Amino acid sequence: MKPFLLRHLFPAIALCTLSAPALSIGVGDVTSGQIDPITRQVEQKTQRMVEQAMDRRLEKQINTQATELMEQLEALPSVLPILTRQGQKAFNDIQLDDGFRAVEGQWLGTGTAAELARLDQPGITVLERRELTGLGMTVVRFRVTAELDSHNALQDALPELADRLDRNHIYAPQTGAKEPLSETKVPQWRSLCTAPVRVGMVDTSIATDHRVFESAQVVQERFLALAEVDGTLTEPATHGTAVASLLVGNRPGQWPARLPQATIFNASVFYDRDRTLSGATLGHLLEGLNWLAGQDLSVINISLTGPDNQLLAAAVSRLRERGVLMVAAVGNQGPSAPPLYPAAYTEVIGVTAADSSGKLYRWANRGEQVMFASNGVTVPVAHPDAGMVADSGTSLASPVVAAALACQRNELSEDKAIGALINAAKDLGRPGRDTEFGHGFLDF
Repeated sequence: MKPFLLRHLFPAIALCTLSAPALSIGVGDVTSGQIDPITRQVEQKTQRMVEQAMDRRLEKQINTQATELMEQLEALPSVLPILTRQGQKAFNDIQLDDGFRAVEGQWLGTGTAAELARLDQPGITVLERRELTGLGMTVVRFRVTAELDSHNALQDALPELADRLDRNHIYAPQTGAKEPLSETKVPQWRSLCTAPVRVGMVDTSIATDHRVFESAQVVQERFLALAEVDGTLTEPATHGTAVASLLVGNRPGQWPARLPQATIFNASVFYDRDRTLSGATLGHLLEGLNWLAGQDLSVINISLTGPDNQLLAAAVSRLRERGVLMVAAVGNQGPSAPPLYPAAYTEVIGVTAADSSGKLYRWANRGEQVMFASNGVTVPVAHPDAGMVADSGTSLASPVVAAALACQRNELSEDKAIGALINAAKDLGRPGRDTEFGHGFLDF
């Protein structure tokens, strides 16, 4: 046991253990049967104190590491070369003037064949053209010269596509840091329904060989190829494994699956930046959403954030028109951060994180985009190394709401399913919907 815990717990333990004999003073016929319940109460109280102290210590460590992780993200070089698995240069991951990141010199556009034909002009090189039939979009990815590498310049050169082109932005997952977790730690949640629901994810790869997925049904496709280079980008698995474990992860008697009969469809779109950070290009994100659009899903969980983007907004709108509800993490950039997307789109259900007592996650974004809060602080999740870790972040609250919404959507219309969650939410913060907890806390 750590010295910190010894200093704080031993005085309390001593007081508790002294209380039992004190009760028997002047009573000569106290039996062991009367003392045993008191002893058990002392042991139970002591155990609770130890667990609470350990939880506080764990939360403090995760908060410290989350701060370091955010600093690490901010400290990414302004130009970061990204390589394929085979070691070939794929592109530069660069920081833009607004602080967001994108693929250097790359843009995306959508339109009719005649409009996209206008891309055939000096300064523009078409890299790839994709028919995203699930989204009802034709998307062209192209590279521009430095003179055309701005919205204003491209709007002048391509007036027909002015409202349907944008940068190939890079999006990031929204969890904090991870700490080893005791194998005896039992998650405090339950199965939400046994319906054979179909839930989509846009994330990293999932380590399906982890033991919590032994009885789970997971289908995944990888979207990490680039037409202009050989090979694919390096594929991480940490974030997606954690998120999936909150949906269908199961260990009999210890690790209940929230959706025990669900099938998860995962679009793996993230690439490795370094040991702890990953990113997803908008191009790959759109390919993943297009695949999910064809899987007969009612709900998609998307635990990533980034800037507003015209093509992403169009894809979200198309999915909503198809009756697909999208649940997204609002982000971990802090209370004063601007709205992040896709959670900030009106068609999307934005989710923030709170602990089991309803205290808001300290790094959670706030704003009108917050619709619900749920468990996302120091929660146990699966890790690709086959172990369990404790993790925090709005990314981990989002799948909890997605799971509950999928159960409701199995029996109710879209609006009624959302209404059921609103009715189930515990109102926290200011009365009514607010910018911190939205409609309230969903404890699932």
